Amino acid sequence: MEITFAVLLWAVRIAFLVILYLFLIRAFGVLHRSMAAERAATRAAGTLVVERSPARAPRVGERLTLRPTNAIGRDAGNDISFPDEAASARHATLELRDDEWWIEDLGSTNGTLVNGVRIEKRERVRFGDEIAIGRVAMRLER
Repeated sequence: MEITFAVLLWAVRIAFLVILYLFLIRAFGVLHRSMAAERAATRAAGTLVVERSPARAPRVGERLTLRPTNAIGRDAGNDISFPDEAASARHATLELRDDEWWIEDLGSTNGTLVNGVRIEKRERVRFGDEIAIGRVAMRLER
């Protein structure tokens, strides 16, 4: 049996499609696993619940979802921003490291308070602690 050029061409086309589909299946699998890991990290991170706010934003009772690293302040480019003139543009960072939350004041004018005490350096924050930035107070929750 002799293989003609047309049969060989069809075999090459089919092989190309099989390789292409295998590549796409693998690529989408990697993308799916990456997105699932990101959702799990976000879900496990925590939330800030607004307890006190002089302005309309954020509202008292509003839940602010946290990422593993969060910039907080008045500037709209922050992960968590609110229009409080007592807060600095880049006021503080709240970061999850080794399953523990850490907050650091970034040299703000009015300082950052944890449970009513002004922090001077990077401090550990536990669930249930109150964080005050400017005139906005938030409680860290799961």
